[in-house]
Amino acid sequence: MDITYKEIQDTFNALGKTEAYLSERWSEISGFLSGKRFLFVGCGSSFSLAKSLAAICNMHGGAPASALAAGDILLHAGRYKEMASDATVVFISRSGRTSELIKALEALRSFGASLTVISLLAAEDSPLGGMSDLALCTPWAFDESVCQTRTVTNFYFMGAYIWARYSDDQDTLDGLSQVIQSGSDYMKRAEKLAKELAPLQWSRAVVLADAELEGLAEEGALVFKEVCQLPANYYHCLDVRHGPIVLFGQQTLVLIALGESNELELNLLADLKAKGSVVVAFSDAAADIPDMNHISYGHPLTHMARGIPFILLCQLTAYEKSKVTGANPDQPTGLDSWIAL
Repeated sequence: MDITYKEIQDTFNALGKTEAYLSERWSEISGFLSGKRFLFVGCGSSFSLAKSLAAICNMHGGAPASALAAGDILLHAGRYKEMASDATVVFISRSGRTSELIKALEALRSFGASLTVISLLAAEDSPLGGMSDLALCTPWAFDESVCQTRTVTNFYFMGAYIWARYSDDQDTLDGLSQVIQSGSDYMKRAEKLAKELAPLQWSRAVVLADAELEGLAEEGALVFKEVCQLPANYYHCLDVRHGPIVLFGQQTLVLIALGESNELELNLLADLKAKGSVVVAFSDAAADIPDMNHISYGHPLTHMARGIPFILLCQLTAYEKSKVTGANPDQPTGLDSWIAL
């Protein structure tokens, strides 16, 4: 059995441990959340997650937030000095050893930027953790596979939980807990759908999502590139009509995270289907979406909480497609677990 598959299957077990861990450390964590500005930094998957966490902070944390790639900071640290100064900078890293992240932090400090550093890590005793004012480490979510699945879902959960609790968003906190508790049933249904989708004749994937799920959708596209090694892109839902839709056709799989399943979203689904694409709609509660591949989580969730089951669907579908493409989901050619410059 592939390592990637085992790690995907362990997602909800890991999230349960993370929820308990964050609750235990809440008094310490909450002391770091009243900053004037936040900057979320990552590489690859963690940069995609940084975009979602910045959106969550902007929309629920009451503080302006931005996301940057660590490599961008490393090359232009002097130009980002003012942006980082007096900000709380959140570094996201599975290993805590990715050189671009470490060097980006060192570069900002070398230019005199005064900043508070939080790190979200899946490994203990890392260089990045030692450089941080607050290090949150979840080793039970560490992916041994080169491609991250359980780890990125865990990072997204951490950001959602932290800002939902900080903003007293009990609906999201309840939804996150419910996602964990009902995860096993949803996993079975999502895996069944993924197995049905994999043999179909699509050769590229498109992931559509909005708001807090934007960065998560980008990560969803990346998992197709890495795990089954097919081209993939992400877009905002309605914005896909502004150019990208011209490339859609019978060879395109579209996974879309619905918001409220309103008329605008349903019209978009019809347009995508008319292009001949294989369209899969995800919703939280059951919805009436005729003549369409559709999976619902089964319970109403806030938009932020919807991200957990949605990214899982992307991961499972990419994994099942790897059996068709012949790609090695654990060790894709030319990719390492973390990049050293």
